[in-house]
Amino acid sequence: MSQGALSLAVLLGSVNAACSSGSSSAAGAAALVPAPATGNAPAQVWQARAGRRFTGRMVIAGETVYGAGLDRKVYAVDLASGRTRWSSRLGGLIGGGVLVAGDTVYAASSRPEGRLYALDARTGHRFWRTATGPVGAPLALVHGVLVAETQHGEILGVDPSSGKVRWRRKLGVARIAAAAADSGAFVVATVDSLYRVSSADGKVSRRAASPGSIVSDWVRQGPLLVAGTADSLIIAIAPADLRSRWRVALDAPVLDSPAAEGDTVFAASRRGTLYRITVTGDTAATAAPLAELDWPVTAPVTVEGGLILLGGADGVLRALGPDGGEAWRVQLRWPIELAPLPLADGLLAVGGNGDLHRYRR
Repeated sequence: MSQGALSLAVLLGSVNAACSSGSSSAAGAAALVPAPATGNAPAQVWQARAGRRFTGRMVIAGETVYGAGLDRKVYAVDLASGRTRWSSRLGGLIGGGVLVAGDTVYAASSRPEGRLYALDARTGHRFWRTATGPVGAPLALVHGVLVAETQHGEILGVDPSSGKVRWRRKLGVARIAAAAADSGAFVVATVDSLYRVSSADGKVSRRAASPGSIVSDWVRQGPLLVAGTADSLIIAIAPADLRSRWRVALDAPVLDSPAAEGDTVFAASRRGTLYRITVTGDTAATAAPLAELDWPVTAPVTVEGGLILLGGADGVLRALGPDGGEAWRVQLRWPIELAPLPLADGLLAVGGNGDLHRYRR
Protein backbone atom coordinates (compact mmCIF):
# COMPACT_ATOMS: atom_id res chain seq x y z
CA MET A 1 0.00 0.00 0.00
CA SER A 2 1.39 3.42 -0.91
CA GLN A 3 1.66 6.36 1.44
CA GLY A 4 -1.25 8.04 -0.36
CA ALA A 5 -3.39 4.89 -0.22
CA LEU A 6 -2.41 4.37 3.41
CA SER A 7 -3.50 7.91 4.29
CA LEU A 8 -6.83 7.32 2.59
CA ALA A 9 -7.34 4.03 4.41
CA VAL A 10 -6.45 5.66 7.72
CA LEU A 11 -8.88 8.50 7.10
CA LEU A 12 -11.73 6.10 6.44
CA GLY A 13 -11.18 4.23 9.69
CA SER A 14 -13.37 4.75 12.73
CA VAL A 15 -11.56 5.18 16.03
CA ASN A 16 -11.99 6.63 19.50
CA ALA A 17 -11.51 10.41 19.67
CA ALA A 18 -10.13 10.69 23.20
CA CYS A 19 -6.88 12.61 23.78
CA SER A 20 -4.19 12.09 26.42
CA SER A 21 -0.70 13.50 27.04
CA GLY A 22 2.57 11.59 26.79
CA SER A 23 4.39 9.91 29.64
CA SER A 24 7.51 7.79 30.13
CA SER A 25 6.99 4.09 29.42
CA ALA A 26 8.90 0.85 29.10
CA ALA A 27 6.40 -0.40 26.52
CA GLY A 28 7.90 -1.96 23.44
CA ALA A 29 10.88 -3.42 25.28
CA ALA A 30 13.30 -5.14 22.94
CA ALA A 31 13.04 -8.84 22.26
CA LEU A 32 16.17 -10.75 21.26
CA VAL A 33 14.37 -13.27 19.05
CA PRO A 34 15.85 -12.93 15.55
CA ALA A 35 13.51 -12.45 12.62
CA PRO A 36 13.78 -15.19 9.95
CA ALA A 37 16.46 -14.30 7.42
CA THR A 38 18.17 -15.78 4.37
CA GLY A 39 21.31 -14.96 2.43
CA ASN A 40 23.98 -12.66 3.81
CA ALA A 41 21.50 -10.68 5.92
CA PRO A 42 22.74 -8.22 8.55
CA ALA A 43 22.64 -9.40 12.17
CA GLN A 44 19.59 -8.39 14.18
CA VAL A 45 20.46 -6.41 17.33
CA TRP A 46 16.93 -6.14 18.70
CA GLN A 47 13.30 -6.14 17.74
CA ALA A 48 10.54 -4.30 19.54
CA ARG A 49 6.99 -3.11 19.11
CA ALA A 50 5.75 0.45 19.67
CA GLY A 51 1.97 0.62 19.62
CA ARG A 52 0.14 -0.23 16.42
CA ARG A 53 1.13 0.14 12.77
CA PHE A 54 3.15 3.26 11.93
CA THR A 55 1.28 5.47 9.50
CA GLY A 56 3.81 7.77 7.86
CA ARG A 57 7.25 9.32 7.87
CA MET A 58 9.60 8.20 10.64
CA VAL A 59 12.69 10.19 11.65
CA ILE A 60 15.94 9.30 13.40
CA ALA A 61 17.44 12.15 15.42
CA GLY A 62 20.46 11.43 17.57
CA GLU A 63 19.87 8.17 19.44
CA THR A 64 16.08 8.20 19.07
CA VAL A 65 13.63 7.21 16.35
CA TYR A 66 10.33 9.07 16.21
CA GLY A 67 7.13 7.88 14.56
CA ALA A 68 3.33 8.03 14.72
CA GLY A 69 1.01 5.05 15.04
CA LEU A 70 -2.48 4.09 14.00
CA ASP A 71 -3.40 4.39 17.69
CA ARG A 72 -3.04 8.22 17.45
CA LYS A 73 0.19 8.22 19.44
CA VAL A 74 3.57 9.75 18.67
CA TYR A 75 6.41 7.50 19.84
CA ALA A 76 10.05 8.07 20.76
CA VAL A 77 12.06 4.83 20.75
CA ASP A 78 15.63 4.42 22.01
CA LEU A 79 17.91 3.21 19.21
CA ALA A 80 20.31 1.45 21.54
CA SER A 81 17.75 -0.76 23.29
CA GLY A 82 14.45 -0.58 21.38
CA ARG A 83 12.58 0.64 24.46
CA THR A 84 9.90 3.29 24.14
CA ARG A 85 11.13 6.45 25.85
CA TRP A 86 7.75 8.19 25.70
CA SER A 87 4.47 8.27 23.83
CA SER A 88 2.03 11.15 23.42
CA ARG A 89 -1.55 10.72 22.28
CA LEU A 90 -3.09 13.24 19.88
CA GLY A 91 -6.77 13.92 19.38
CA GLY A 92 -7.11 12.45 15.91
CA LEU A 93 -5.59 10.13 13.34
CA ILE A 94 -1.97 10.86 12.34
CA GLY A 95 -1.67 10.03 8.67
CA GLY A 96 1.51 11.87 7.72
CA GLY A 97 3.98 10.68 10.33
CA VAL A 98 6.29 13.11 12.12
CA LEU A 99 8.76 15.89 11.38
CA VAL A 100 11.71 16.60 13.70
CA ALA A 101 13.66 19.85 13.93
CA GLY A 102 16.06 20.53 16.79
CA ASP A 103 14.37 19.72 20.10
CA THR A 104 10.86 19.61 18.62
CA VAL A 105 8.72 16.86 17.11
CA TYR A 106 5.89 18.08 14.88
CA ALA A 107 2.82 15.99 14.07
CA ALA A 108 -0.66 16.79 12.75
CA SER A 109 -4.01 15.10 13.23
CA SER A 110 -6.74 14.59 10.71
CA ARG A 111 -10.35 13.82 11.62
CA PRO A 112 -12.01 14.28 13.98
CA GLU A 113 -9.75 16.96 15.48
CA GLY A 114 -7.54 18.60 12.83
CA ARG A 115 -4.68 20.19 14.75
CA LEU A 116 -0.95 20.71 14.46
CA TYR A 117 1.22 19.83 17.46
CA ALA A 118 4.74 20.69 18.60
CA LEU A 119 6.13 18.22 21.18
CA ASP A 120 9.29 18.25 23.27
CA ALA A 121 11.59 15.67 21.68
CA ARG A 122 12.98 14.69 25.10
CA THR A 123 9.74 14.16 26.99
CA GLY A 124 6.80 14.28 24.57
CA HIS A 125 5.21 17.17 26.47
CA ARG A 126 3.36 19.64 24.30
CA PHE A 127 4.90 23.01 23.43
CA TRP A 128 1.86 24.23 21.52
CA ARG A 129 -1.21 23.11 19.59
CA THR A 130 -2.90 24.93 16.70
CA ALA A 131 -6.21 24.32 14.94
CA THR A 132 -5.65 23.73 11.22
CA GLY A 133 -8.44 21.53 9.94
CA PRO A 134 -7.79 17.84 9.18
CA VAL A 135 -4.25 17.27 7.89
CA GLY A 136 -3.63 14.16 5.81
CA ALA A 137 -0.31 14.84 4.07
CA PRO A 138 3.17 14.81 5.65
CA LEU A 139 4.35 18.13 7.09
CA ALA A 140 7.27 20.10 5.64
CA LEU A 141 9.62 22.69 7.13
CA VAL A 142 10.80 24.94 4.30
CA HIS A 143 12.65 28.23 4.58
CA GLY A 144 11.69 28.57 8.24
CA VAL A 145 7.98 27.93 7.72
CA LEU A 146 6.03 24.84 8.75
CA VAL A 147 3.77 23.87 5.84
CA ALA A 148 0.58 21.88 6.52
CA GLU A 149 -1.85 20.70 3.84
CA THR A 150 -5.42 19.98 4.86
CA GLN A 151 -8.01 17.61 3.45
CA HIS A 152 -10.16 20.65 2.68
CA GLY A 153 -7.59 21.81 0.12
CA GLU A 154 -5.98 24.55 2.23
CA ILE A 155 -2.23 25.11 2.52
CA LEU A 156 -1.11 26.76 5.77
CA GLY A 157 2.17 28.44 6.65
CA VAL A 158 2.80 28.16 10.40
CA ASP A 159 5.43 29.69 12.67
CA PRO A 160 7.35 26.63 13.96
CA SER A 161 8.24 28.26 17.29
CA SER A 162 4.81 29.57 18.30
CA GLY A 163 2.25 27.70 16.20
CA LYS A 164 0.80 30.95 14.88
CA VAL A 165 -0.72 30.63 11.40
CA ARG A 166 1.05 33.19 9.22
CA TRP A 167 -1.02 32.61 6.08
CA ARG A 168 -3.37 30.15 4.40
CA ARG A 169 -4.28 29.54 0.77
CA LYS A 170 -6.95 27.42 -0.91
CA LEU A 171 -5.13 25.47 -3.64
CA GLY A 172 -6.66 22.00 -3.68
CA VAL A 173 -6.16 18.67 -1.94
CA ALA A 174 -2.50 17.58 -1.67
CA ARG A 175 -1.44 14.08 -0.69
CA ILE A 176 2.33 14.53 -0.44
CA ALA A 177 4.62 16.89 1.46
CA ALA A 178 5.59 20.26 0.05
CA ALA A 179 9.10 20.23 -1.48
CA ALA A 180 11.57 23.06 -0.98
CA ALA A 181 12.58 25.11 -4.00
CA ASP A 182 15.04 28.00 -4.29
CA SER A 183 14.47 31.70 -3.55
CA GLY A 184 12.25 31.13 -0.51
CA ALA A 185 9.66 29.05 -2.33
CA PHE A 186 8.30 25.51 -2.28
CA VAL A 187 6.37 23.20 -4.59
CA VAL A 188 2.91 21.82 -3.82
CA ALA A 189 1.41 18.97 -5.85
CA THR A 190 -2.39 18.80 -5.67
CA VAL A 191 -4.59 16.24 -7.38
CA ASP A 192 -4.38 18.01 -10.75
CA SER A 193 -1.87 20.89 -10.46
CA LEU A 194 1.62 21.92 -9.41
CA TYR A 195 2.16 25.23 -7.62
CA ARG A 196 5.25 27.23 -6.77
CA VAL A 197 4.43 29.03 -3.52
CA SER A 198 6.26 31.71 -1.51
CA SER A 199 7.15 30.60 2.01
CA ALA A 200 6.90 34.15 3.33
CA ASP A 201 3.28 34.90 2.40
CA GLY A 202 1.82 31.88 0.61
CA LYS A 203 1.45 33.69 -2.72
CA VAL A 204 1.48 31.52 -5.84
CA SER A 205 4.11 32.59 -8.37
CA ARG A 206 3.55 29.80 -10.88
CA ARG A 207 1.00 27.09 -11.64
CA ALA A 208 1.22 24.16 -14.06
CA ALA A 209 -0.92 21.15 -14.86
CA SER A 210 0.29 18.06 -13.07
CA PRO A 211 1.99 15.51 -15.36
CA GLY A 212 0.15 12.75 -13.51
CA SER A 213 -1.49 11.79 -10.24
CA ILE A 214 1.38 11.95 -7.71
CA VAL A 215 0.71 10.02 -4.50
CA SER A 216 4.19 9.58 -3.02
CA ASP A 217 6.77 12.14 -1.90
CA TRP A 218 9.26 13.78 -4.25
CA VAL A 219 12.92 12.75 -4.24
CA ARG A 220 15.75 14.95 -5.48
CA GLN A 221 17.89 13.98 -8.43
CA GLY A 222 20.40 16.78 -8.92
CA PRO A 223 18.44 20.00 -9.44
CA LEU A 224 15.20 18.18 -10.27
CA LEU A 225 12.28 16.77 -8.30
CA VAL A 226 11.37 13.20 -9.25
CA ALA A 227 8.22 11.22 -8.42
CA GLY A 228 6.11 8.33 -9.61
CA THR A 229 2.51 8.63 -10.73
CA ALA A 230 -0.62 6.52 -10.66
CA ASP A 231 -0.49 6.82 -14.46
CA SER A 232 2.56 4.47 -14.59
CA LEU A 233 5.09 7.25 -15.12
CA ILE A 234 8.28 8.45 -13.47
CA ILE A 235 8.49 12.19 -14.00
CA ALA A 236 11.06 14.89 -13.26
CA ILE A 237 10.27 18.58 -12.95
CA ALA A 238 12.35 21.69 -12.39
CA PRO A 239 11.16 23.43 -9.19
CA ALA A 240 11.99 26.87 -10.66
CA ASP A 241 9.42 26.76 -13.46
CA LEU A 242 7.48 23.49 -12.79
CA ARG A 243 8.17 22.26 -16.31
CA SER A 244 8.63 18.58 -16.96
CA ARG A 245 12.24 17.80 -17.89
CA TRP A 246 11.85 14.10 -18.60
CA ARG A 247 9.42 11.26 -18.14
CA VAL A 248 9.51 7.50 -18.66
CA ALA A 249 6.69 4.97 -18.74
CA LEU A 250 6.75 1.82 -16.58
CA ASP A 251 4.51 -1.24 -16.75
CA ALA A 252 2.13 -0.33 -13.90
CA PRO A 253 1.28 2.52 -11.50
CA VAL A 254 4.08 3.81 -9.26
CA LEU A 255 2.55 4.37 -5.83
CA ASP A 256 5.71 4.65 -3.73
CA SER A 257 8.70 6.98 -3.95
CA PRO A 258 11.66 6.03 -6.17
CA ALA A 259 15.28 6.41 -5.04
CA ALA A 260 17.94 8.52 -6.71
CA GLU A 261 21.69 7.94 -6.67
CA GLY A 262 23.82 10.10 -8.92
CA ASP A 263 22.51 9.92 -12.48
CA THR A 264 20.41 6.83 -11.74
CA VAL A 265 16.87 6.50 -10.42
CA PHE A 266 15.47 3.19 -9.15
CA ALA A 267 11.70 2.74 -9.17
CA ALA A 268 9.31 -0.15 -8.59
CA SER A 269 5.91 -0.49 -10.23
CA ARG A 270 2.91 -1.86 -8.39
CA ARG A 271 3.16 -4.94 -10.61
CA GLY A 272 6.49 -5.74 -8.96
CA THR A 273 8.96 -4.72 -11.65
CA LEU A 274 12.09 -2.91 -10.49
CA TYR A 275 13.49 -0.44 -13.03
CA ARG A 276 16.84 1.27 -13.43
CA ILE A 277 16.36 4.72 -14.98
CA THR A 278 19.46 6.33 -16.43
CA VAL A 279 19.30 10.12 -16.59
CA THR A 280 21.23 11.94 -19.30
CA GLY A 281 21.67 15.61 -18.44
CA ASP A 282 18.49 17.33 -17.28
CA THR A 283 16.21 16.50 -20.17
CA ALA A 284 16.47 12.83 -21.10
CA ALA A 285 16.12 9.47 -19.36
CA THR A 286 15.72 5.82 -20.32
CA ALA A 287 14.17 3.04 -18.24
CA ALA A 288 15.13 -0.64 -18.29
CA PRO A 289 13.74 -3.48 -16.14
CA LEU A 290 16.26 -4.67 -13.56
CA ALA A 291 14.20 -7.39 -11.88
CA GLU A 292 10.72 -8.81 -12.31
CA LEU A 293 9.36 -9.84 -8.94
CA ASP A 294 6.39 -12.05 -8.11
CA TRP A 295 5.16 -9.88 -5.22
CA PRO A 296 4.01 -6.24 -4.96
CA VAL A 297 6.41 -3.63 -3.64
CA THR A 298 4.53 -1.60 -1.01
CA ALA A 299 7.28 0.64 0.42
CA PRO A 300 9.49 3.38 -1.04
CA VAL A 301 12.63 2.16 -2.79
CA THR A 302 15.81 2.66 -0.73
CA VAL A 303 19.42 2.47 -1.90
CA GLU A 304 21.90 1.79 0.88
CA GLY A 305 25.42 0.36 0.89
CA GLY A 306 25.26 -0.52 -2.79
CA LEU A 307 22.05 -2.52 -2.34
CA ILE A 308 18.46 -1.77 -3.37
CA LEU A 309 16.07 -2.38 -0.45
CA LEU A 310 12.44 -3.26 -1.20
CA GLY A 311 9.63 -3.87 1.28
CA GLY A 312 6.71 -6.03 0.17
CA ALA A 313 3.09 -6.76 0.98
CA ASP A 314 4.24 -10.17 2.23
CA GLY A 315 6.22 -8.57 5.07
CA VAL A 316 9.59 -9.44 3.53
CA LEU A 317 12.37 -6.86 3.26
CA ARG A 318 14.59 -7.81 0.33
CA ALA A 319 18.01 -6.50 -0.67
CA LEU A 320 18.90 -6.69 -4.35
CA GLY A 321 22.31 -6.17 -5.87
CA PRO A 322 23.12 -3.83 -8.79
CA ASP A 323 22.35 -6.69 -11.20
CA GLY A 324 18.91 -7.29 -9.70
CA GLY A 325 19.89 -10.51 -7.96
CA GLU A 326 18.76 -11.07 -4.38
CA ALA A 327 21.49 -10.58 -1.76
CA TRP A 328 19.40 -11.27 1.34
CA ARG A 329 15.94 -11.10 2.85
CA VAL A 330 14.41 -10.79 6.32
CA GLN A 331 10.84 -11.49 7.41
CA LEU A 332 8.97 -8.73 9.25
CA ARG A 333 5.29 -8.26 10.05
CA TRP A 334 3.18 -7.56 6.99
CA PRO A 335 2.65 -5.42 5.05
CA ILE A 336 5.82 -3.31 4.91
CA GLU A 337 4.72 0.22 3.99
CA LEU A 338 7.65 2.33 5.20
CA ALA A 339 11.22 2.42 3.95
CA PRO A 340 14.02 1.15 6.22
CA LEU A 341 16.01 3.90 7.94
CA PRO A 342 19.79 3.84 7.35
CA LEU A 343 22.09 3.89 10.38
CA ALA A 344 25.85 4.40 10.56
CA ASP A 345 26.36 0.69 11.28
CA GLY A 346 23.28 -0.86 9.70
CA LEU A 347 19.60 -0.08 9.37
CA LEU A 348 16.28 0.10 11.20
CA ALA A 349 13.47 -1.82 9.47
CA VAL A 350 9.79 -1.09 10.10
CA GLY A 351 7.17 -3.82 9.85
CA GLY A 352 3.43 -3.49 9.43
CA ASN A 353 2.32 -3.99 13.03
CA GLY A 354 4.32 -1.40 14.95
CA ASP A 355 7.34 -3.72 14.91
CA LEU A 356 10.84 -2.26 14.71
CA HIS A 357 13.97 -4.25 13.89
CA ARG A 358 17.51 -2.94 14.27
CA TYR A 359 20.19 -4.64 12.18
CA ARG A 360 23.96 -4.25 12.24
CA ARG A 361 26.24 -4.93 9.30
